[in-house]
Amino acid sequence: ILYERFNRLRELGPECQSQATQPNQAQSAATKLGLRPQLEVFKAYDMERTEYYAVFLEVVDQFLQGQLDANTFEEAVRFMYGINAYRILTVDKVVQAIAKNIQSLVSDARSIDILELFTSLPPVHEQSPLRSHIAYRMKVEALVGADEHVFRVDYIYESQTMTIQLLRREDITLDEAVTEEERWAYYVDSYVLFEPTEGVPQLQQSRPRPYLRRHLHADECDYVISSRSNLEIKIAVNTYKLCFLTGTEDTYANHTRRAQLAGDAAAKAACDEQWGARAARWHSWLEQEHGRQQQAAAPGDQQLNEWWK
Repeated sequence: ILYERFNRLRELGPECQSQATQPNQAQSAATKLGLRPQLEVFKAYDMERTEYYAVFLEVVDQFLQGQLDANTFEEAVRFMYGINAYRILTVDKVVQAIAKNIQSLVSDARSIDILELFTSLPPVHEQSPLRSHIAYRMKVEALVGADEHVFRVDYIYESQTMTIQLLRREDITLDEAVTEEERWAYYVDSYVLFEPTEGVPQLQQSRPRPYLRRHLHADECDYVISSRSNLEIKIAVNTYKLCFLTGTEDTYANHTRRAQLAGDAAAKAACDEQWGARAARWHSWLEQEHGRQQQAAAPGDQQLNEWWK
C-alpha cells in the first residue's frame, strides 16, 4: 500500500509541477491578495526547479520524525498535489501498521526461528527438487505448531509480482503435477521422506504402528547402534503397490547393552551367568525334545533323524 501510494505521487509530480508553474494558471483570490503566504517548509526549496517528489520525500520524513504537525503536513502536500494529496495524508498510520508488524516479526519467538531457518537453509526455488520444498515446509510447520497454518510466498522475477498461498495441513506443497506420471513421481518423492506422505489421508497415517510400547525406555542414555539401508523398493504407477527387491535389506543392531557391560565387570559377570543358565535350559529342552522325536519316529524314518542332526 505504501509503495503504491508513493509511486502514484511520483508519477503525478511532473504534471502537478508543470501546472503550478504555467504563467496563465488561474490563481485563487487569496493568492492574488497576498493572503496565502508561502509555507515555511518550502522556503528552503526553489519550488519551480526542484522536483516535487524529492521535496515530498523530505516533507514526509520531517512529518514522521515529529518536526511537522499534521496540519502543516497536510497543507504542504495539498499545495503540491492538490486533490491527489488524499492518497498520502494517512501515511503515518500506514507506517505505524508496518512498524507494528515488523516489531511482531523481530520479537515473536516463532517468527525468529522461521527467519533463522529461512536464512540457514539453501534457497528453495522452482528448480529445487520436490523433496527440498516438502522438507522445508515440514520444518516450518514443526516450528509454528499443529494448530497453525503456514503460508507459501513466491516471488516471480519475470513479472515482479509476489503471490501468497494459504497451506492447510491436508494441502499439498506443490500443485503442479498434472499427468499421471508426475503425480506418481510426486508421491514417491514425498514417500521417501521421514515426514508424513503428502496426499495420503491422516486417518490412514495415524493407524497403530507394529511396535511394542514396552520396549520404549523413558530414561535417556547414549545408544550405540549400527544400521545399513540397502532395501530397494519399486512402486507401481497405476496401483501404488510396493514391491521389495530380492537380495536387498535393511539391518539394525542395538549394541547399547553390550557397550554398557564392557565397562562394568560385575554386571558383565552377572549377565554371563544369566545367559549361561538360559543356554543350559535351552540345550536341556532340545535334548529332551530330540529324544521324544526319536522314540516316536518310525524305524525307517531316517529323514527326520538327519534333519535333527
